[in-house]
Amino acid sequence: MRTTAIILSVVLASAVHAQWEVPVPIVLNGAQPADRQVRGLADPASSTAAVSVDAARNSVTTYTTTTGGVLMQGALAPAPASYTAGMLITIVPATANDSAAQVDLNNLGARNVLKSGGLALDSADLMPGIPARLIYDGTNFHLLGNTYIPCPAGYHVGGREFCIEDSVRADTGWYAAQRICRDLDARLCTFGEWVFACRSNPSFIGTVLDYEWVDSAANNTNGVKRVGNGGDGTLEGTIGIDCGHGGQAAADTGSERFRCCRHR
Repeated sequence: MRTTAIILSVVLASAVHAQWEVPVPIVLNGAQPADRQVRGLADPASSTAAVSVDAARNSVTTYTTTTGGVLMQGALAPAPASYTAGMLITIVPATANDSAAQVDLNNLGARNVLKSGGLALDSADLMPGIPARLIYDGTNFHLLGNTYIPCPAGYHVGGREFCIEDSVRADTGWYAAQRICRDLDARLCTFGEWVFACRSNPSFIGTVLDYEWVDSAANNTNGVKRVGNGGDGTLEGTIGIDCGHGGQAAADTGSERFRCCRHR
């Protein structure tokens, strides 16, 4: 079969819409790279239209904002005829999702959105203004990227990426605390995790009775940090129990309460 070679020079005025249909292969064989391209393509208006590099790079055909918490509704442009297996989309929720949220694109019907392990979304798994990438398997959409699973019994959400124990454990040494948490398939909370969980949950500080170990070193030989009690880090500052109070103690001789954390 002989391929028809056509040298194209396409000039489209910005205010002109064009439709170009040819029944034979098109070969762009200009001498210079700039002569071997079609320019002036607007964003596609139908699913069979040509797509410019800019439109592909910006994902204009697979991107939409959504509204609603239980049913997240959005519209792709151009509108797809149906959901198809392997379909990749990016949504930007206007509000945090509700538990077991679904998505509906272009009124094609509501579909479940599942995360790691095939679990339904928890409330606020998708945050306002944060893009979420979804792929369709023929039945459900699956969340790609940041996929969080629920916290196990005895833990609560400390932040988007970690769970922290509901209650504090009895006094023990720092190394023993590390071992106990590890045996529970968890880890000793870091300084940042402990403080964040304390400050973001008003009821947390009520469970703090004294110093607690955290997995962070102190500026002292063999010293590690303890938080929840002590000073606020300023000269002659307040002493007592608070999310921002703490100090340091020797890892090999100290004995304090502690909590375990684990990744979501």
